[in-house]
This record gives sequence, C-alpha cells and structure tokens, in this order.
Amino acid sequence: MNLTSFVTLALLGGIGGFAAGFLGVGGGVLLFPLLLYVPPLLGIESLDVKSAAALVVSQVFFASLIGGTAHWRSGRVHGKLTLVAAVAAMASSFLGGVASKWVSEWFLLLLFGVVTLIAAAIMLLPVSSRDRDEVPLEKVVVPLLPLALLSLAIGGVVGFIGAGNFIFVPLLICLLNVPTRIAIGSNLVIAVLSSLSDFFGKVLTGQIAFFMTLTVVIGACLGALGGEWSHSRVSPRMLRYVYAAVVGVVTVTVWISIL
Repeated sequence: MNLTSFVTLALLGGIGGFAAGFLGVGGGVLLFPLLLYVPPLLGIESLDVKSAAALVVSQVFFASLIGGTAHWRSGRVHGKLTLVAAVAAMASSFLGGVASKWVSEWFLLLLFGVVTLIAAAIMLLPVSSRDRDEVPLEKVVVPLLPLALLSLAIGGVVGFIGAGNFIFVPLLICLLNVPTRIAIGSNLVIAVLSSLSDFFGKVLTGQIAFFMTLTVVIGACLGALGGEWSHSRVSPRMLRYVYAAVVGVVTVTVWISIL
C-alpha cells in the first residue's frame, strides 16, 4: 500500500469516526460506501465489498469505543437498554460475520441498500413532542422484548456487512420513544459489543487485512473524538436532521449503483 492509499484510508476512517461520535451510528453507514466509491475516483485500486465490510467493522468497533466512552461519561447511555440490545446483537452478529465469507458481494451490497432504505423510511415517521428529549436518563423506559427481537435482526445485518448499527438510532427514537441523545449514546456502546463479535467472526474466517485495518482505525479514533466534541454543541432536532440527510444521501447513492 503506497502513501496515497494510506492517507486516503486514514481520511475516510476519520470521516466515519466523526460520524460515530457525532451521530452515534458507528460510522459504517458512511464508511462503507466511501470505501467502495472514493478510491477509484482518486485513481487508487478499488476495494471489493467483502474487504470494505471487514474494514468497516474494525472502524466501527474502535470509533464506537472512543465515542461511546465519552457519551457514557456524559450520562447519555441507558444501562438496561444497552445490555439487552448488545447481548442479542452480539449473538447474531458473530453468526453473520462467519456466514459473510460464503455469500456473494451483490447480496452484501443489496442488504446494505435495504437497511439504509428502512432507516430512511423510519426517519420520516413523526416523533413525539420536544419534551421527550428532556426526559432524564433514569426515567426512560424501553419495552425489552421488542428491543431484543429488533437487536437480533440488526446484529445479523452488522455481522454480514460490518455496518447496520445505524438503524438502531431511528428505531430507538421513532419507535421506542427514547430521547435523541440517549439513543445516540446507547447505540455507540451497543455498536462496540456487536462489532467486536463480528470482528472475531471475520478474523476466524481470514477476512481482516490488518495493515489496512490499522490505517483506517487510526483515522477513525481521531475522528470520533472530534465528533463527540461537536455532538454536545448541536440541538437534538438538528442531530436528527443531519442523521436523516446522511442516510438519505447514502441510500440514493447505493441504490443507484445496485440498479
């Protein structure tokens, strides 16, 4: 890997890391398409879908670890919600990470496109009043059975494509009525555990290129710190708007390439 490739991967990792700290999405929703489409535009050798997915899960883990720790220290992580969702997602994520070795690249890209489309559709649902975002952490109640079932499904997606935790944010906000900042902080901790399980699954099946992974992770860690710092300076409503815009752009881009 030459210097240009190194710098490009580090910068792309930084963008994904910033998204993790700022929006609580792990960063995979941005990094996955960036790794697929940006290198060829710069004259750099393109990555196949499986290589991109392996880099994404590594970036998601480390960026979420840094961003999630910062959100935890700021009191934005719901313990019970995080524990239930993480345990369910870890089990299916590991299985998805192993199974991803034997599915086609077209299937992985299609799966990513479907998930982004679902996330964009959920964000179009009306949210409850602004007062919901003022509910203190200890008074937030989440129905655990629906949460566990949704987490099993999302964990499987994360296992296949390295990304997918981003759909937790609209689900928690729009369907389970979790305050925006708590949804973002909790999702980052969930992403740490589910992506770790997926990472082990991909390591066991020989899908991780360690030097490229290290390059992306360095950029992601720096980006996550900047994202978390910016997060607290933006209103919950603006965070939802930015999230919806990011997912919308990614959805259109991916579906254009699929079709």
